[in-house]
Amino acid sequence: MSEPDEGVLIYLNVRRTPLEQRAEILAAHRQGYGVVLIADHPPTDLPAHVVRAVHQLDTFDDAALDAAIEAITAEHTVAGIVTWSDPAVVSLSRIAAERGLPAPSVAAAEVARNKYLMRQSLAHRPDLIPRFARVTTWEEVAEAAPAIGCPLVLKPVSGNGSKGIYTVRDEQQLRPAFEELSAYVRPERDRVFTGHAGEIMIEQFLEGTEHSVEGWVHRGEVFIAGVTDKVTTPDFHLETGHIFPSALPADRLASVHELTRAVVDAFGMDDCAFHLECMVAPEGGAKLVECAARGGGDFITSHLVGLATGTPFCENTVRVATGRPPVLGDQPVLYAGLAKVLADQAGTLRSIDGLEDALQVAGVEHITVDRAPGQTVGVPPADFVSGHILSVMATGDSYDAVRDALDAATKAISTRISHAG
Repeated sequence: MSEPDEGVLIYLNVRRTPLEQRAEILAAHRQGYGVVLIADHPPTDLPAHVVRAVHQLDTFDDAALDAAIEAITAEHTVAGIVTWSDPAVVSLSRIAAERGLPAPSVAAAEVARNKYLMRQSLAHRPDLIPRFARVTTWEEVAEAAPAIGCPLVLKPVSGNGSKGIYTVRDEQQLRPAFEELSAYVRPERDRVFTGHAGEIMIEQFLEGTEHSVEGWVHRGEVFIAGVTDKVTTPDFHLETGHIFPSALPADRLASVHELTRAVVDAFGMDDCAFHLECMVAPEGGAKLVECAARGGGDFITSHLVGLATGTPFCENTVRVATGRPPVLGDQPVLYAGLAKVLADQAGTLRSIDGLEDALQVAGVEHITVDRAPGQTVGVPPADFVSGHILSVMATGDSYDAVRDALDAATKAISTRISHAG
């Protein structure tokens, strides 16, 4: 057996786009670590000088995962373990506890993967959560709905990426929405529902503006990198845009920060990045939507926070995973944002035009294309994933400058979709 080397991080999966993946991998490199990747579907073009080994396996299979960890620790000195998406959060905490590595407790990780447990943990603070119930049958829905009232929201107990979120405007929409969602929340449809088949939240529809909080917990101390403003679709709450930092006034930001600290305390989260989503009511006061024990996706933490602040979020995530506090800069010096182009119908994507014009818009930093011409695209409720065609990222000296750049760039882009069937 070879002698162990120094300083690798175990990554349990990486995010889905090459641009995000490289941000995560290079964050380890800039902090002086190599990476050993464990992934269900590992990318093939990762930098070999950083990624020392790749283990492809079913990360939902604990026995296979444990065997890979044994092999890795026999060959390498492991400085920390990180995941960049929801499904592996509980496994990461279990492995970290067994190996003495920084991470949330298994109990905290289980709360952060279960929206019902999230709300239960804050039952002593009803001002911070919507009215809610966990349901698995139509009879339970019919019993819970009157106390919650319409409009209301149905969503999976577990899940990620805004999958399976239904806004129900009246009683006539309730049963069809529940039946559609019940058929969707199955591990054979999406592995993210493993262990929670058929489990659904029914909860109060929250009015107001939508936001996320990006930050870390290190040895019990909460570090907030900032608050992101979000734009979502009115029907299925698909996220279509973000701007960082938030334009919320000081008193509303204070309520978001108060909520964040209350959530971290209630969950018992420690030694991890977090991505908290919330609503701020028109009259003020923030309520929890959900909180993940990992950094945010949609390029928020891989790019937007770093572009605005000059302090890369992923590098601080590596610091926390290796037992060190994050290093925060001064106030953000720029604003950074993202806007998505989504399919307006199901079918085959025939063309994407105007990318060169969009890239000429002042402030545009990146355009990432998720669906290429010739590929199938879908729309909810049949498909919550493939309708994301591309994203535009931009920076500017002001909130309005970023918003204007994103508007100009997305207006320059046109897509043509041939109708399914």
